[in-house]
This record gives sequence, C-alpha cells and structure tokens, in this order.
Amino acid sequence: MPERRCKQIFAMLSQFLDGELAAKNCRQLERHLKGCPPCIAYLKTLKTTVEACRRYQAPRPPAPSKQVKAALLAAAQKARARAAHVRPLTGTRKS
Repeated sequence: MPERRCKQIFAMLSQFLDGELAAKNCRQLERHLKGCPPCIAYLKTLKTTVEACRRYQAPRPPAPSKQVKAALLAAAQKARARAAHVRPLTGTRKS
C-alpha cells in the first residue's frame, strides 16, 4: 500500500535532513523519493521550513533593570523568611 509507505517516509524525513538517519534507511528513502512526487514535494516543504527556522534568531530579552532585580531579590528573601517560620504539620491533632 503506497500511502502506508509514504507515512513511513514522512516519519524519516526530519532525521534525513538532520543527517541523523541510518545509511540503510537513507538508501530506502532515496529510492522511494525517485518515484513519489508527493513525498518529494513534502521533503522540499520540510527542507524550506527547517532552513527558515535555522535562520530565525529570536531576539534576546533585555536585562532586568536594577529596580526589577532588587524587587525580585526582596521577594525571594521575604518568601524564604516566611518559609523558615512555618512549622511543618506532624501527626494528627488530639482533641
């Protein structure tokens, strides 16, 4: 059934593009691609998408200001102080 084989090929294409596919599977994939226009089209689309993602660089968020750092530090210290004064629950209460 050709559709089933195409699904298997689709599952291997990302590894193929990343150079992580075993040589045996590469040969099978390349043989299949020679006679399957839908898989060739899918490979081209996937390759274009992967290349675009590799080129895209997400901008780095700006460093927090001194005020933000101070507020975070104060909140962390306050939380630690509260946690140190909380006694853990032990056993059950007697009536």
